Formats: sequence, C-alpha cells, structure tokens
Amino acid sequence: MASSQPYLGTCAKCLGVISEKGCVAEKLNYHQKCFVCSLCSKELYGNPYYTMNGKAYCEEDYLNKLDKCATCKQPILEKVLKAEGHKFHPGCFRCSACKKCLDGVPFSVDPQTNNVLCMDDYKKKVAPQCARCKKPIAPPSYSNEVTRVLAMGKSFHTMCYRCEDCGLPLSSNSDGRGCYPLNDRLYCFDCHKRRVPNVAKMQTGKK
Repeated sequence: MASSQPYLGTCAKCLGVISEKGCVAEKLNYHQKCFVCSLCSKELYGNPYYTMNGKAYCEEDYLNKLDKCATCKQPILEKVLKAEGHKFHPGCFRCSACKKCLDGVPFSVDPQTNNVLCMDDYKKKVAPQCARCKKPIAPPSYSNEVTRVLAMGKSFHTMCYRCEDCGLPLSSNSDGRGCYPLNDRLYCFDCHKRRVPNVAKMQTGKK
C-alpha cells in the first residue's frame, strides 16, 4: 500500500526520508531533530548556529573553537592580529606603557619583561644609549631586532663604532679594522699608534 505521507527529500545526516518536520541548512535537507551541533549534538533548528570547515556548531561551541585574544581572553570573531607568538583583536594589541594601539605601527619588546612597547616608549624606557652619539639604540621600523656593538662596557650604534680620528669602521675581526681604545676613546690601530707617543710625552712632561 502506497504511503500517503509527502516526500520532502532525504536527510543529509541519517539518509532517511523526510516526510515532515524537515529543514534546510547550508543547502542541505535535514530532519529537524537531525540538524544538530557537531560537538554537543544540541538541536540547532530554531537556534543560532555557525559553520566552520563544513560543520555546524551551536553558538557556545563555535565561540569556544575560535582563537582567543591574548589580552582580553575573548574569542576573535573577525580579523586576527598575530604578534610575538600570540593572537589579538587588532584593537587589543597595545603598548603596555601608554596603551597606544599598535595595529600597523612599529613596536618592540622589553627583553626583561616581554612587554610590548611602542617605539617612543621603547626608546624612553628600554633602549640602551649609544656612547658615541648619545641617542637611543632602537630597532629599525621593519624589524624587532636591535643591532648594537658592545665595547669597553658600553653600547654603540654599528654606524657609530668608528675610529674617532679617521672615521674607519671598526670590527672585531682580524681584518686590520680592530678597535684599539685609548683614554676611553675608540681608535683604529694606525691612529692609536700615532697617539701613543703623544700620551707618553704628556705623562713624562716631555715636549
């Protein structure tokens, strides 16, 4: 005997015939009771739901699966900003000192605390001062890495690490450009050698 029940399609979950209480979601047919959250099996018909990688989730499970902002700990629903191994809402990625938003802005990190700082605060609070030009040694705008030269217990910009007489760039390599300090100043070998006799004369009172 033929069934008098209408045919509303085949359920995408149980593959059974849908004769009543069917629904359509993501262009597929389901029994209402078969359209459930992929994690907790809560019925989704008539409730908010979200899809991720082709699977449907209730609101709670969907939010739990999303990346969490390292600052506010809330799910990131839209744009994700990745920095220093963490993920943020763009508006939550801020300087730890002045709270300036750092989305698309150069920044650096305090190596002692791992706090993120805008470049102004990095220069004020963290950056070592060059012993030659007296300016902060900060990373360039395209990098968070700071390059500096340490000599005589002091820090120098690479461009400031030069002979104070002839301007020759100095190096720690054995290539003839080694640093030969004298009276707490930087000299290359030749300029150091020229100055040593003058120092000896001053010390002995000779002219």
